[in-house]
Amino acid sequence: MLMSVLADRLHVTKGAVTQIITRLEHKQLVQRNPNPADSRSVLVFLTETGLKALLVHDEMQEAMYRELSANLDDNEMKILEKGLETLCRHLQRD
Repeated sequence: MLMSVLADRLHVTKGAVTQIITRLEHKQLVQRNPNPADSRSVLVFLTETGLKALLVHDEMQEAMYRELSANLDDNEMKILEKGLETLCRHLQRD
């Protein structure tokens, strides 16, 4: 993914993405490579370790969702999901 695309998706500046990617690179979770299609830009890739970390993160989110689902009734889950959607929309505003 291009760093600029990542910045847009995260709704942060390119400078912030550069700082984040540098920290993730030190942890060997991502790597930067020159973009073969445009030498002025950089592509960011997950490393094998980064992919494993992403999969663990996804599993943890799924487990948390299952636990919430087991402890909340259908109406409570709908309220929670609507609240989370509203929060996400609010956080994505520029």
